[in-house]
Amino acid sequence: MKFSKIYVEITNICNLNCSFCSKDNRIKEEMSLENFELILKKIKNYTKSIYLHVKGEPLLYSKLDELLTLCDNYNMKVKITTNGTLLKEKLEILNNHSSLKQLNISLHSENNNPNYFQEVFETSDKIKNISIVYRIWLLDNLNLDILSTKIVEKIIKYYKLDKSFMEEVKKNKNIKIKNNLYLDKDNYFNWPKEKKESNLTKGTCLGTRSHIAILVNGDVVPCCLDSGGILKLGNIFKEDLDTILNKELFQKINKGFKDQQVVAKLCQTCDFRKKFE
Repeated sequence: MKFSKIYVEITNICNLNCSFCSKDNRIKEEMSLENFELILKKIKNYTKSIYLHVKGEPLLYSKLDELLTLCDNYNMKVKITTNGTLLKEKLEILNNHSSLKQLNISLHSENNNPNYFQEVFETSDKIKNISIVYRIWLLDNLNLDILSTKIVEKIIKYYKLDKSFMEEVKKNKNIKIKNNLYLDKDNYFNWPKEKKESNLTKGTCLGTRSHIAILVNGDVVPCCLDSGGILKLGNIFKEDLDTILNKELFQKINKGFKDQQVVAKLCQTCDFRKKFE
């Protein structure tokens, strides 16, 4: 089985506490380089693309340079999702690795830095040969609210864009700002919850089909929205991936999605999954 990507949570520690992010009671830790390389060895025949994100802020990782060097050595294509607060600090590292292909920056992060947008924009301009995607992901029916409108206005001002850019953003989901720089917008969604009641048993998802996620403790879950590790399929530090993918739970969830059946209770409560229906 091949995956278009595998999410790897190198740390579940974050320097922010945004209200829209899910909460969990997991131990806060970062993955060792040894365990990260073990993952690369075990997934190299299943994907060539990894996303260094589930929860936490990836740029907080204490040995980010060494970790990306491992990705270089294993010819992995890497995408990172970040809140952008450490972008300036990590600029040299980000520019030093051929494996890093895309940087997603969540512009709606809740931080107290009055110079946040200026620093993100200026640093992004100095990042070389990497696609950068600015994200505003807290919308209703893709309509710009007051906050997101102000963010777009800051983009227009900094990049000296024509005012018609605002109309383009209102009409489209993905917008090119300039070469290798894009704006992506999406709707707010509720994270799946184990104790939430739901009868949504019909539908599908890309979890287990195009991707899986590996949490910082090695637990393998069907997708990046299972941030609490509720649907634990196995542990990559203790088992081969092939063993995990042949387990009954993975097979039931995977076959269910192929047959338009939502088997796992957690998946039945997932708002994000509805976009695939």
